[in-house]
Amino acid sequence: MRKPEAILFDLWGTLISSDSFDPGRGNAAVLAKCDNPRGVTLAQVQALGSRVVSALERREDQSALEFTQASLLRILADALDLRFHKSLQETEWEFWKAALEIRLIEGVRELLPRVALNGIRMGVVSNSSFSAATLEKELERHGIRRHFEFVISSADYGVRKPDPIIFEVALARLGIGAEKAWFAGDNVAYDVEGARGAGIFPVAFNPRTEIPEHLGEHAVIAEWSQLMPLVASAPGH
Repeated sequence: MRKPEAILFDLWGTLISSDSFDPGRGNAAVLAKCDNPRGVTLAQVQALGSRVVSALERREDQSALEFTQASLLRILADALDLRFHKSLQETEWEFWKAALEIRLIEGVRELLPRVALNGIRMGVVSNSSFSAATLEKELERHGIRRHFEFVISSADYGVRKPDPIIFEVALARLGIGAEKAWFAGDNVAYDVEGARGAGIFPVAFNPRTEIPEHLGEHAVIAEWSQLMPLVASAPGH
């Protein structure tokens, strides 16, 4: 463990959380803002959407490839002859706003300015079917987007954590080597093992599962107030 020049953060369960995800509300919002010449019902949209997601969900984890919300919207539009009034990106945002009620994880708002004051750069790397543009809009709503140099979503690259490629993209955008970065996230398989596989020091934030003994050097914190003391205790470069 060396003092980081940059800290990369996971998004879901790390920076933000939602108590529920209601695709019915999202699809209803989309259906209300498109031409619908066949008179397709919300139930029909829901049925097709559920069938597609169910068919692909398990394969995503097995392959570390991402099926995107934009692709699902295209399938729904073309199969059911729905004609969106807005761009696909804007339609995705309408779905997101209706389907999710997002809150910041406790301590995030206080943490990020402290990290910045210590001269540590920050970015986000998320497994998400939603584009980075959508994720950034949500972070802007909470007033924290400005702290991050970039937000990377697996939806934009087609590759999910723990595949090292998405970590390598983040390091390239930072312009630093893996040994100069930390990665903080709550998911052991995606974030902790994924970061280790890319040569990045992982910080498990309130992990939901046990961390394997073979994993190697890592840190575990239960709350965000513990991160900066951990940084302060690390030897410099």
